[in-house]
Amino acid sequence: MNPREGSGYSAPIVYKAFAVLQQVAGSPSQLGISDLARQLNINKSTVFGITQALLDLGMMQQDEASKKFRLGPALIQLGNQSMSEISLKSVAFPFMEKLCHQFEETVFLGRMDEENVIILAKADSPVELKITAPEGARIPFFAGAAAKTFLAFQDEQAQKKVLAKRELPKFTENSITTKEDYLAQLNQVYREGFATDYEEYIKGVNAVSVPLVGSAGRIIGALWIVGFSSSFSQAKMLKAATAAKQAAREISAALGG
Repeated sequence: MNPREGSGYSAPIVYKAFAVLQQVAGSPSQLGISDLARQLNINKSTVFGITQALLDLGMMQQDEASKKFRLGPALIQLGNQSMSEISLKSVAFPFMEKLCHQFEETVFLGRMDEENVIILAKADSPVELKITAPEGARIPFFAGAAAKTFLAFQDEQAQKKVLAKRELPKFTENSITTKEDYLAQLNQVYREGFATDYEEYIKGVNAVSVPLVGSAGRIIGALWIVGFSSSFSQAKMLKAATAAKQAAREISAALGG
């Protein structure tokens, strides 16, 4: 695989590492360093360095006797995660579109990692003036309703550990900035099954969020509905929360949750 023409930047070693992975994945038999060097026309020392890095990362494994390579668990895990996200998006999106048209507000699907909430998919409001964000966008860790949804369904010890490592940011004058108040809010979210954001992340913007539950009760994502506070009122948000909770139950059931 060659760097894309006109990309303006390339890291040759990354392309070579990907070529090694492709060669190992596509070969009917396991390959060693000499095999890879010959088939890819890359010198042995470079192949050795690449394979050692991939072994360290768990992207490949090496047979102790033959010294030949196969794909490792880390790469398989990444592939499984990608497939699970594709499955989640495909199942959730029709429900997102229905919520979007029912309430005329934008609906997001996302997951949380250790640093951010990540938008996986969206159904944009049909009205001209709306809240939107691109798929793949990252939202700050404590921003708004979605973050509360993910944190509320962790155990209390995990919640306190997260709060001990981070300061609660003041995005607006409505942001919750004390850990005691934030924990109390998480308890409320857990009891009610949905989270709200009344202009806590962005002034003039409200949101409501519900969890998506996978197998063994694990939270695999969240749906959140976002609109301007002038149109997405408290009464409308509570109706949206009820509808979103029903959609989340149906999505979870379709995914085997």
